[in-house]
Amino acid sequence: MKTSVSILLFFLAATAAAQTDLPRQDFTIQLSESTLIIKPGESKQVTVSIVRSKSFAKGSVKLGLSSVLPQGITLSFEPMEGKFDTSVATLSAAPTVVPSNYNIVIKGEMYNKIKGAILRIQVGTETVATK
Repeated sequence: MKTSVSILLFFLAATAAAQTDLPRQDFTIQLSESTLIIKPGESKQVTVSIVRSKSFAKGSVKLGLSSVLPQGITLSFEPMEGKFDTSVATLSAAPTVVPSNYNIVIKGEMYNKIKGAILRIQVGTETVATK
């Protein structure tokens, strides 16, 4: 009996540990980096991961922003919409962008639910040399 209880407790602990990375009921948005350091005139990429629960496993997601981009910064996703688990977000800073720290919220929408992740952008003072 003692062995059965020990095995049951081990199984429950292992199951709970395995499920901690998965959302319980819907999905989450995760970024490969939480802070991006970029120079004026430069482009950088961040991987956007969609982590889904079983009930959201086959859903189509649409990526976008829940905030306004700072003047001089552009953002694109590849892919932006569809049934994918990862997307590449490319941020570009114009040579004229004002050096500062900015926060943007990258969002994903699936089954009328919206989730987001904050990306901190640090624009430096040095400009990338043009060729």
